[in-house]
Amino acid sequence: MSGTTEDGQQRPSDAGVGGAVHQEPGKAGGAEAVQDEPILEQNSATIEEKLEGIAAQTRVDLGDESQDRYEEVLRQRLTDADIQLTDDEVSSLARRSAPGAGGGGV
Repeated sequence: MSGTTEDGQQRPSDAGVGGAVHQEPGKAGGAEAVQDEPILEQNSATIEEKLEGIAAQTRVDLGDESQDRYEEVLRQRLTDADIQLTDDEVSSLARRSAPGAGGGGV
């Protein structure tokens, strides 16, 4: 929303801004856009795409750490992403994700 304020000052555009935006009066009588909620999710990824992304980022973050460490980190990241896998599925994902395990991919 661009335009002018009541006192004729130029108001910045809100184009491309996500989340809830409201105007707060500034000291000089102008208005300032404030984003006070998260930007809405831009893309809807499938569970498989999310798993691939989590595995890839974990591989970058952990490098050649142990299988147990991969499982620990993957469990936390899957919980954060609200993805539920069985223990066997997490172990399998960890084996496929670790570069030293011949995995390197999901």
